[in-house]
Amino acid sequence: MRRDRWMTLAAAALVVLSGCGALGGGTAAPGERTATDAPGTGDGGGTGSASAASTPDPTATPFSTLTPAARATPEEGESLPPGVREDGSVNETALLIAHFEATNRSGWRLAHRNGNDTQVIYSADGEQYRRDDRGVDWYTEGVLVTNRTLLGAPYEMESASNTTAMPSRPTGGIVLALGVRMATSNYRAVGTTESGGRTLYELRMTGTKEAAGTGHYTGRMLVDDAGRIHRLTGEVGDNESVADTYDFDYEWGVDAVPRPPWLDRIPRGVVEKTPDGTALNVTLTGEAPIPAGTELTVRHNRTGRPVTLDGALEPGESLYVGLRGGGDERSVAVGREPPTGGDLIDLRGGQTRLAGTVTVDGDEVDLSFAAGWSGI
Repeated sequence: MRRDRWMTLAAAALVVLSGCGALGGGTAAPGERTATDAPGTGDGGGTGSASAASTPDPTATPFSTLTPAARATPEEGESLPPGVREDGSVNETALLIAHFEATNRSGWRLAHRNGNDTQVIYSADGEQYRRDDRGVDWYTEGVLVTNRTLLGAPYEMESASNTTAMPSRPTGGIVLALGVRMATSNYRAVGTTESGGRTLYELRMTGTKEAAGTGHYTGRMLVDDAGRIHRLTGEVGDNESVADTYDFDYEWGVDAVPRPPWLDRIPRGVVEKTPDGTALNVTLTGEAPIPAGTELTVRHNRTGRPVTLDGALEPGESLYVGLRGGGDERSVAVGREPPTGGDLIDLRGGQTRLAGTVTVDGDEVDLSFAAGWSGI
């Protein structure tokens, strides 16, 4: 996502949440699988330089080396984080936006806990990854591959461009979850601590905003002078005896995300419409082919027609699918080169989708390639 869209999402989350009622137990995040996401192991295995995932430890105290003197004014050579003023007061919106800007400039890993539910998220080098107790998502440039399926095939691949129905990014839920925490609480800078040779500022919750309602709500965070949140943890609930722990534990400077061990068995590719709008162009970018004989369906403006692959579509190859004729007499034009002819339907001005279920090495995969705007 472009930088300005991250900022818009962050700001929008704060605006929307400012009108919410009582917060209750906070936002839920799905639980974490027992398999590690260390390279080459479990459902989350693959390449990556980051350390293995771990569930945030609610007994850990990342603030134990806090400088005793309560101060926010930086010492020589230091600067305050965005949104933190010299008197210690905090503009939570400015800090949140700076944090999300930083997530676009640097690779990162997050271990997130909300009550008993945990998840691990990575973002680096144009790829994103999320793992919880329901499965794994892997995403890059409009292509989402997942085994997080409730119905149908055990794997799904969605690819979309220039459409209202883009696949959900694995990092999308964290934008909202962190937005909730920042939109419902007031913080104050109270001191500094050293971590990895870097000065981090501790911010403690001093109260709640109207959107939080009433109940038990605490929070402490560590941020650096660039506004990056390194740790945010606290409790939230109707009262202290039933409150849940929440924890955002960031690792910065990650240069690669894990790759699920099944990823390269799943066909994946990119999709667009030809410049003249007469065909949908699907190009495979992964390592798995779509087998010969696969039956798919092309849909455009409430018209659906079957498409059968005479030969396998191999990685690096393109498939062009268009429609000929008008009304109920429409037929499919399909091939490895763009179709030609004056009877081709102009596919611009609507969404065109090619979808179906394929079987690759015994595994069923639901595929969906979509381009163009729907009427939603």
